[in-house]
Amino acid sequence: MSRRGLKWLRGPKVFYLLLGVTLLLGTGCRTGSGTLDPGLSLGPSLGLDQSVVFQRALRAEPGTSKLEKARIDYLLERVRNSPYNFIRNGSRYTGKQAEAHFRWKYSFSVKRVKTAEDFIVWIATRSKLSGHPYFVEFLDKRRSLLRGLLTSELEHFDQALQSEREAAQALQTADAQSNG
Repeated sequence: MSRRGLKWLRGPKVFYLLLGVTLLLGTGCRTGSGTLDPGLSLGPSLGLDQSVVFQRALRAEPGTSKLEKARIDYLLERVRNSPYNFIRNGSRYTGKQAEAHFRWKYSFSVKRVKTAEDFIVWIATRSKLSGHPYFVEFLDKRRSLLRGLLTSELEHFDQALQSEREAAQALQTADAQSNG
């Protein structure tokens, strides 16, 4: 092949393309098969029934901004209380530092971020400056993408919220039947 035909291989676009592929493949190596180990979380689960954020979510009507704010606050609470390191642009941060950074980013995106899922995608997935994904580094130095862990934490929160609401509904139904 002529030198002219390979001209596209030179320049910053190819560098960034190769860097992206390397990061993508490297991410797959670090996180295993690419699927999240169901046992991984941001740390020990605190009793949701004792969580102020969970109680606030229970009082909020489904589909309201108050519920979404409680779901976002739960994710921030889990990050803050995590014993693991958070990796942003190659540097390690504590849970408290990561939470402060996410709150700072969120303060600029409140109008764009309407749901907890939006929060994960727009705030807690990657650096806006470098485009690099955020990671959680466990005590054994394994790393996992933060996005997957936050999604898992949110699913756990939503399941607990649903279970609690169903239990309360069943109690109300039983009370109504016994009184009527």
